[in-house]
Amino acid sequence: MLRIGDQTLAPTLVVFDKDGTLIAFDDMWHAWYDRLLISLNTRLSLTPETRIGLAGALGYDVASGVWDPQGPLTLAATPEVELLVASQLYCHLGLTWDEALEQVKMAAAEARAELFRADLLKPLGDIAGLLAAMRSAGLKVALATADTRLPTQHALDALAIEALFDTVVCGDDGFALKPAPDMGLEVCRRLGVSPQEALMIGDTTSDLQMARRAGFGWAVAVTTGASQAQDLAPLADQVIAGLHEIEVLLNHA
Repeated sequence: MLRIGDQTLAPTLVVFDKDGTLIAFDDMWHAWYDRLLISLNTRLSLTPETRIGLAGALGYDVASGVWDPQGPLTLAATPEVELLVASQLYCHLGLTWDEALEQVKMAAAEARAELFRADLLKPLGDIAGLLAAMRSAGLKVALATADTRLPTQHALDALAIEALFDTVVCGDDGFALKPAPDMGLEVCRRLGVSPQEALMIGDTTSDLQMARRAGFGWAVAVTTGASQAQDLAPLADQVIAGLHEIEVLLNHA
């Protein structure tokens, strides 16, 4: 059982999002974006209009340095983000669509290396301790992330937490992405758990919508990602400041 806020919950399965929930979001994706611009500019000499278009298409406010919590970089899968970038190259630089896609493919490969930097991989609290406590209490634990498999695997290995998950579903595993219910339903199918016995913990409205559409018994939001409490509250049973507010009741008290 879990105590979250003023509620005591008894799920069989806990499903976590990754970026913004388990791992800090902001520094990692700023580094990715900066490297993407450098890579594109090296080959294409980006115009001011292109830079403005790229920021706008991805939901980035250049003046404040803030990502839109309901924008593409926060919610979209990697292939979707790359298509948005390609659209701006096509629109502003006179490239053909095939040329734009090829340029994005090369730049994205370079930018993706930023996601493997050890100094940017910051767990949001004692996630290893929390996951271990959940498993000790007899709960099944899973990860459902829109991120692709390679950086996800790197993060799990670097934080030494892969063995604490019963299953991991990633954005390039072939399932419809959040907010569709498919990833959540696949986790339940793999682990033999009814969706009504599952709890989703995430930092975006897409995480919570997936849980609702999949028929999860509970959806809990954390405000450690890009989204604000007021945006998450309508879809969540509880909104908490972070994973440290989750208490695992080992003795079923």
